[in-house]
Amino acid sequence: MSDAGKERILEWLRATPPGRGMLVRGIRFNDATFFSDVDAREFPVSALEQAWRIVADTFQVLSAQRLPPMRLSWTHERIILYCARRDDGTIFGTFVSRRAADFDLSALHKMLTDFQQLRVD
Repeated sequence: MSDAGKERILEWLRATPPGRGMLVRGIRFNDATFFSDVDAREFPVSALEQAWRIVADTFQVLSAQRLPPMRLSWTHERIILYCARRDDGTIFGTFVSRRAADFDLSALHKMLTDFQQLRVD
């Protein structure tokens, strides 16, 4: 992906407000570079980079098995990690609170769809 394409995706992330219940969001490009919209003690960048590396590996393994996923989610004790992958290999993910009152599922699905359909070139 070109630098202009990367910048377009980062502009999209910066311009898209997080939905209710979203704790942190991140982008992992197909060249393994990573960007997150938060750097807090609860979500240090090194941990986020590791999480997105695992996400990328999972997409790759499933694709190699001819099960090409476009979206994945992992449920943890307090959060759910939702991820979407573009055809160019760029991944968007967000950690979302599991508390139902804090969570807007329709806004999340719209954000994942917008990410996947974003024109970058």
